[in-house]
Amino acid sequence: CKIIMLTSFNPGSGKTFISANLGASFAIRDSRVICIDLDLRRGSLSEFVDKPHHGLTDYLSGRTDNYQDLIVHHPLDNQKEGETASSPKTLDVLPMGKIPPNPTELLYSPRLKPMFDELRQHYDYIFVDCPPVEIVADATIIGQAADVTIFVVRAGLLERSMLPELQKNYDEKKY
Repeated sequence: CKIIMLTSFNPGSGKTFISANLGASFAIRDSRVICIDLDLRRGSLSEFVDKPHHGLTDYLSGRTDNYQDLIVHHPLDNQKEGETASSPKTLDVLPMGKIPPNPTELLYSPRLKPMFDELRQHYDYIFVDCPPVEIVADATIIGQAADVTIFVVRAGLLERSMLPELQKNYDEKKY
């Protein structure tokens, strides 16, 4: 499983926190990892790399032709005192860029699938931070490219009455 999508039913469930920390954990262990901010309405993962003004929305909308130039190589400090690193470890992050007026339309861009196909060749793991499934159709669109979905449930936030809906999504292999 190379493309791992993270979503939930609710905003504030911890998707971004888990995406960034899973990505960093795998990168520290010498895996080639990229985290992609595809929550085009909030861009929370982009804050991890100081929320650059240019990002994935520029590529999907055609304002730039090279998404590789938009990737931020975030250094990870995992050295123990007295050790020297042979090669510094980084977590690559593809930030959102500016919040677009048409987030769902951008996800239908013919550039998205080829980008994912190319990223599969260069990375061991691709973590995709997505919006909640019940708010917009974005997660359903992104889910078509994902190999697996991590569905985040936060205790005290998710209504227990939603658990059968979560089971239904799992049974129907919706995500």
